[in-house]
Amino acid sequence: MSDVFKDYKKQKTKRNITIISLSLMFALSLNFFLFNSNVWQKIQTSVKNYWEQPKVVSNDIFIEAAGTGSDILDLKIGSDISKASELTASFLFDPESMKLADLYSDDKNVEITKVSNVPGIYFVSFKYKTPTDIKSGTTLWKIQVNKLKNDTKIVINMAQTNFLSNSKMYELTNSSFEF
Repeated sequence: MSDVFKDYKKQKTKRNITIISLSLMFALSLNFFLFNSNVWQKIQTSVKNYWEQPKVVSNDIFIEAAGTGSDILDLKIGSDISKASELTASFLFDPESMKLADLYSDDKNVEITKVSNVPGIYFVSFKYKTPTDIKSGTTLWKIQVNKLKNDTKIVINMAQTNFLSNSKMYELTNSSFEF
């Protein structure tokens, strides 16, 4: 009988050693995989971004309301532009919920061209008579809209916002506007 208990203790010891060594090998391989690969960096970034507050990135060009309850919107610049001779932008919106009534600027140095072949899509070009420096926060022009549906939120998207300076075309970052 004593031999059976000794054999049981030997098997239990062997099994425990095997489990411990397999666990150690698994932990080392997992550690090597995570810490010596891009996966670890992605996990670190994900966890790090979870704890940090989101950063607000300003756009080069954006739309904001001119006043409360107003159907006039301001198109503003978020960063300085030097020697701009032309600005172009495309506006996209639902033609069933609003109509783009007018675009105008207080600056007499600008000539505005508005083209729309498809309802809800407007290509607008603003040509300056003389190259102009534009400071951040400047209202470039005003957009007058007519809401056709007052009970729904309207979204205006901008696409292909560019400016021409010294015969070179530069892209501007933009965002949508909801009102």
